[in-house]
Amino acid sequence: MNKTKATTLTVVETLTEEQLIMLKELEQEAFGANGGIDEWVLVPLARHGCIVLYHEEGDAKPVGVCELMRDFRHPDKAYVYGYYIRADKKGLGYGFAFLNRLLEQLQNDGFRKVCLTVGPDNVGAVALYQKAGFEIVETRFAEYGSGYDRYYMEKTL
Repeated sequence: MNKTKATTLTVVETLTEEQLIMLKELEQEAFGANGGIDEWVLVPLARHGCIVLYHEEGDAKPVGVCELMRDFRHPDKAYVYGYYIRADKKGLGYGFAFLNRLLEQLQNDGFRKVCLTVGPDNVGAVALYQKAGFEIVETRFAEYGSGYDRYYMEKTL
């Protein structure tokens, strides 16, 4: 990560057509056919959940994206629906920097816990979340159908 360039977090409440196209492309790049979401999910997330973009000064595209939902049963808990770093920025420290900024903002916003799920085979993401203080609470077998097991991870803020 370029330590001299400023980074910002931006919460998006509505999406322009250009942003929709860009985010759909980034989703496909990050999650492929079995996980990338489209405008039918992105628009409600922006309007009723939370989409956070992580920008680096001078870069038109976000370096990272996080999609969040408030847990309806536990209003002080945020659920990370999606979290990713742009492919050309992976391995440069952006993931950890973005996640720390995000967790700090969630704590400032009154959240006490953050949770997420991640595929056990996604070793890099599991390591990132553990480095940030998330703990594996359970393994959810066939969470998205046969062959799609997930670790459920939580962090107390």
